Amino acid sequence: MLCSHRRHAIRLCFGGNHWLPITYLGFLQDESRSNSKTLTPTSCLAASAAITCAETKLQTVAKAESILGILKSHGLTETHIGIIASKLPALFNNHPEKYVTPKLEFFLAAGYPGPALAKLITRDPTILTCSLKRLASNYNMIRTVLGSDSEVAVSVARSTWIFRSCLEKTILPNIKTLSDHGVAGANIARLFKWYPRAITIRPCRFIKSVSLVKNMGFDPSKASFVQGVYVLSGLTPATWERKMELYRSLGWSEEETILAFKKSPLCMLHSEEKVRKLVDFFVKNLNWDPFKMASQATLLTLHFERRILPRYAVYSILTRNRPAAKKLNFPSLLIMNERLFLERHVFKYVDQLPELLEAYNSKLSLAEAKLES
Repeated sequence: MLCSHRRHAIRLCFGGNHWLPITYLGFLQDESRSNSKTLTPTSCLAASAAITCAETKLQTVAKAESILGILKSHGLTETHIGIIASKLPALFNNHPEKYVTPKLEFFLAAGYPGPALAKLITRDPTILTCSLKRLASNYNMIRTVLGSDSEVAVSVARSTWIFRSCLEKTILPNIKTLSDHGVAGANIARLFKWYPRAITIRPCRFIKSVSLVKNMGFDPSKASFVQGVYVLSGLTPATWERKMELYRSLGWSEEETILAFKKSPLCMLHSEEKVRKLVDFFVKNLNWDPFKMASQATLLTLHFERRILPRYAVYSILTRNRPAAKKLNFPSLLIMNERLFLERHVFKYVDQLPELLEAYNSKLSLAEAKLES
């Protein structure tokens, strides 16, 4: 907005109600003409510096306006742009055609339509500060591992930082380590897709994790092998020992704990509170010993309030009221998807046992209440 005052000013409305004032160059020119006979060397230097400053600010405004227009033309809304500005205000001081446009075009060509592109950039606008060469190199490397643009989009949506990493120093040697240990390409892709941080750690540390997993007896042909690598790569030796001590305190032997880890590596990532709660439940309600629990370690990864308790309520009612139900295998009820569970074990008998649905829903309601509190 231009003001018709002796001291002219340009103000750009940017990011809501934040105004950026800029001294108008015409003021300095007018002042120089009217006071040409009295200008001293010092005042000339001051005027020159002021002109340079004004020109710089004008260029900054032009860059910001240009980048705003480019972002909008690529499908980003004012809300998206506000989020980007709050996370990375320095982005708007970059050369738009050199630093912003090529990268947006790159992601569009890679299969990110407008909404997906907006989500990617607002999640992590620092992606736009990477060189185009780095983005292209990392993208091609990830695509080689995962096999398709769609798989890259799904994987990177949760781990945008990976575009900024120097992957050739980590992922290539780590993939070679896995291949040398007999891990198939499909499982390498699973590791990258599920747990990208694990495959991008320093190669010396990665080799140790892979070797430990193999020495424990994991089968490299199974997905549990890369899950084991993920878990061990994220735990320090001291943390691993604390996990082992937790299971020892519950009466488990080292062999039983390693068995549980091999059956379900993720069981070693749960909190002490959750592990104790689950073990106590299976001991008290089903009279399971440590070997039985270790053999069914996948159950230790289930949500206690939302999965185990509601289904145990149904299981208890069925076994009390239907003699044939005593043959039901409770672990199979736990791993069954919800639709199938309800069809086979709740809706099928709800006319004879209306309390089934009530018991199931009441346990779920308690779980939801805990989550909201």
